[in-house]
Amino acid sequence: MRNLDSPSDEEVAEYVDELLKKRLGLSDTVAGQIARYEALVRRDRRIGTDELAQILRLVGRRPDAALVFADGGRRAARRAIRRLPAPRRWAARVLPRFLGARVGLGAARRAAAEVLGLAMTKSLRQPAAALDADVTVRATPDGAACAFYAAALAELLRQLVEFEGTVTHTRCRARGDAVCEWRAGGSAEEAGR
Repeated sequence: MRNLDSPSDEEVAEYVDELLKKRLGLSDTVAGQIARYEALVRRDRRIGTDELAQILRLVGRRPDAALVFADGGRRAARRAIRRLPAPRRWAARVLPRFLGARVGLGAARRAAAEVLGLAMTKSLRQPAAALDADVTVRATPDGAACAFYAAALAELLRQLVEFEGTVTHTRCRARGDAVCEWRAGGSAEEAGR
């Protein structure tokens, strides 16, 4: 949110300081929360699902919620990738495509489970991930927060498996399904075989 809400230099000239503080992402309260979250990340700690649901709910109220969920998901995936051992990240990028894709998928599965709570399948032809927790529906009853996980999964696959397809939300708790599920589409070649 802070990234998207930070004003450009032109906007700073137009608004007075009081108006800037009212913008979500620039208020003292939100800045304090962001600092707390950054400290947790530095200590390799996580927030609880209740607090995550509150953040997702807050984002879901914004008119640009889809954009914030997508940006947040990509950022979460990149942080998850940085937590992986360097040799594994290196092998996913340097090994021949078939081997690198296998190593990359294993790394993506690990990152998805540890950081995002997603359970990924082993298939390189059509990678999929499921979320058993109901955090997205608690946050946004219409399932809008599921876009955060879709973006995160897509970014993990792009970075670690050279995936260039799309991620589709095939099952959703908001639609009455038992779990939320996302599938990576595209040709087998695009998904790293």
